[in-house]
Amino acid sequence: MLPIERQQRIIDELNLNGRVIVTELVTLCQVSQETIRRDLSQLEKRGLLQRSHGGAVMARREAASTQGNTRGVNEYELSFRQRMNENVAEKMAIAKRALDFISVGDCLLLDSSTTCWYLARQLPDIELTVLTNSMRIVQTLAARSSVRTICLGGEYSDRYEDFHGIIAEQPLKEFQINKIFFSCSSLGNDGYLREGNEHNAHLKQQMILAAERKHLLMDASKFLRPSFARICHYRDVDFLITDQLKDKELEQELAWSGVNIIDCSQRNQAMQLIKN
Repeated sequence: MLPIERQQRIIDELNLNGRVIVTELVTLCQVSQETIRRDLSQLEKRGLLQRSHGGAVMARREAASTQGNTRGVNEYELSFRQRMNENVAEKMAIAKRALDFISVGDCLLLDSSTTCWYLARQLPDIELTVLTNSMRIVQTLAARSSVRTICLGGEYSDRYEDFHGIIAEQPLKEFQINKIFFSCSSLGNDGYLREGNEHNAHLKQQMILAAERKHLLMDASKFLRPSFARICHYRDVDFLITDQLKDKELEQELAWSGVNIIDCSQRNQAMQLIKN
């Protein structure tokens, strides 16, 4: 294997898993530890990774806008596999609560977020039509005999395990979609929902426009934190389903804007009181 091929393999593994380990790369590339360490050093100098003890992690990228207006935001885009293991209990609680908004005969649109994947895993085998750009969700719903699953095509991303682009957007115009369930990277202090890259942000814009009812699934870690590409304002959302919303000022602003807030923590507290 040529050095350039070996280093590309390292980058591919890094993009897939978020980190690489020297001993595993030795086995994967069939070379010595010294060779792998040399490759990691060269890739670090090019700004493609950051070395750590025994391996390397993805390099953090500082996103800055033009005309000297620096955002000071560190974008660290995690792969689907990494995100699916973050805030698992919170995402499952949000997904379970979202089931209350799904009825027999609905035509649903699910984005490729990990929270929507948790929702898909809990969907009952009832008469539904589900459109999605997520490969994971397509695979999950394959076992549901009553659920009609339609995959939005387009360019496939191995990192995010989804499809995007113009081809993915085209089918949205052909269906009458009752409800969209989606998530995002953040809800910023400017009131806008954002994504970590412009491709996902643009597709979600089109998804939201195509659906009658908009359900935002967001765990507490995403509130009032910065991200990159704008999707829409929270005023465009009908329901916010979250595990908790501690910021009372934001809660009031959302309510004034007509956003129905579904706080899973309040329901859990009520259930606990009933049990006691």
